[in-house]
Amino acid sequence: MKKLAVFCLVVFCASFAFAQDKPQPKNLFDQRDLAQWDFFVVDTDVKVADVFSFNADGVLSCTGKPFGYLAAPSIYKNFKVSVEYVWPEGVEPTNSGVFLRINAQPKESFLPRGFEAQLQHGNAGDLWAFHGMKIDGPKDRHVAAENDLIGAFCGVKKMEGAEKQPGQWNQMEILVVDSLVVISLNGKIINWTNEAETTPGKVGLQSEGGPIKFRNFIITEL
Repeated sequence: MKKLAVFCLVVFCASFAFAQDKPQPKNLFDQRDLAQWDFFVVDTDVKVADVFSFNADGVLSCTGKPFGYLAAPSIYKNFKVSVEYVWPEGVEPTNSGVFLRINAQPKESFLPRGFEAQLQHGNAGDLWAFHGMKIDGPKDRHVAAENDLIGAFCGVKKMEGAEKQPGQWNQMEILVVDSLVVISLNGKIINWTNEAETTPGKVGLQSEGGPIKFRNFIITEL
């Protein structure tokens, strides 16, 4: 209860401060141009248009293969970011993520150093840290893991699920303020920690497995 009370107080104070500053949101998809974005995939012969592409309505489609990511050009420390995503109907939902505070390119894997707000179907809202990025959280939700593709990593599992059915658009919102990270999905807070590394970095979207679509990738620098 004590940790929850501290969390609520921090979110309230942060929200009050941001309301006074009146920061301006920016839609990272406004230009529908990825020329200035970082693009990394495990197959260096693949071009960005082979994996990520906009349609006439400004929706960004991702094939999910090969594994990699896009990262917007600017570096942020404190921000609020939101994005809508959908698993196309008729296709089995797979895996993707929203990257936060990317501060180093991948080394011997397809993941950069930074945090990932998980979009994997069934696990959306988990928060992961890669390549030594430091994160902690409540003992019942903090996990350490390892696999052959990316080595050791750790994270904070979501408190509950809030995903919609495949074919329906979801909206994820993430507040990142110093060591605080709060993840909301479809209007419900489902994960948080106030023990996240504060190294600034870029935000991005992941290619990992199968088709997914994104729209309204909006960031507000705080």
